[in-house]
Amino acid sequence: MRRVILSLAVTALVAAALPAGAAGEPAAAPAVAAPAEAPPPAPKPKPAKDDPDRIVCVRQHVVGSNRPQKVCMTVAERDRLRDATARMLSDQRGASAPPAGPGVP
Repeated sequence: MRRVILSLAVTALVAAALPAGAAGEPAAAPAVAAPAEAPPPAPKPKPAKDDPDRIVCVRQHVVGSNRPQKVCMTVAERDRLRDATARMLSDQRGASAPPAGPGVP
């Protein structure tokens, strides 16, 4: 008996929720057509391998940590850093080298 009453209550709620005349009729097309959706923007093309503005990310191990750190920089920045490091090392090697030549004690 409870099931019958429950099913009648659900049917009454569904019938009340539907608009008048929509029970057996198909839905009518809207009077005004909705504007077409714009296509999604095209993805950016990948930069060329020789592009100095291309960003390169590498994982570097940090001293005192067990977790590598992600470091991202452009190709131009990496080149400048590599050149500065090479200059610094060559300057240190030149300053710390003992004088060479004959007759030097």
